[in-house]
Amino acid sequence: MQYFGSSDQGIRRSNNQDAFQIKIAGNLLVATVCDGMGGANGGNVASSVAVETYSRMLGRYINSALSYVYLGDIPEFGRPCPDFPEIRLSDFINKAVDLANGTVYSMAEADPLLEGMGTTLTSCVITPVGIVTANIGDSRIYYAHDEQIRQLTRDHSLVQSMVDAGQITPEEALKHPNRNIILRALGVDERVAADIAEFPFTKGNLLLCSDGLSNYYDEPFFVQTLCSRRSCKDKAEILIDYANRCGGADNVTAVVIKL
Repeated sequence: MQYFGSSDQGIRRSNNQDAFQIKIAGNLLVATVCDGMGGANGGNVASSVAVETYSRMLGRYINSALSYVYLGDIPEFGRPCPDFPEIRLSDFINKAVDLANGTVYSMAEADPLLEGMGTTLTSCVITPVGIVTANIGDSRIYYAHDEQIRQLTRDHSLVQSMVDAGQITPEEALKHPNRNIILRALGVDERVAADIAEFPFTKGNLLLCSDGLSNYYDEPFFVQTLCSRRSCKDKAEILIDYANRCGGADNVTAVVIKL
């Protein structure tokens, strides 16, 4: 497995409120992207604290019970633990989300300069038998293979709710003036729930990205780039350069993983 991540402030922003981390826990890989909000200081703090807390705690949970992790409907990974037979990887993810959310929320409550800060969070855990995704907000995960691509996460955004209601088309959502309004974020409320999904392990390419890239989504270009024989580093840099050439209106982060 190969992987690479990069982040850029874009053309029109004075600082970068995105954060990402790629972490190895045992023989599992955890990749996470966060896109902060809440002013120059708040956005930076929210995304960096969230990605660090979530990645660190999830890695700690996994390493402490690596042999006993289950993946829901996916065949079990590791040996069953007689004392805790129902432990699932999704349980660890939920615990890590709770801790990251509580940390960001408490910091915002304690410091008036950070009031209202929050962040998206999108993450995947790659195991020998499956991939588990977690998502809050509108950062995304794509899977590309055999010249096809699909989005593995669902945005928690105003335009996505409008698409779901049949009020606008997915194409109209890409250019909608309110496309950056999200309906769920980490650190804004005392509790937040992540959407968690499980997928069997198959060869292909994963892309985790902030909306600074997905706002310029072009299916043929994304497929061509991700399914090429280039390195993960080249793919990530090509996609970031593409976003900046399209206008670079926001910070842009891309993490590419070749399975």
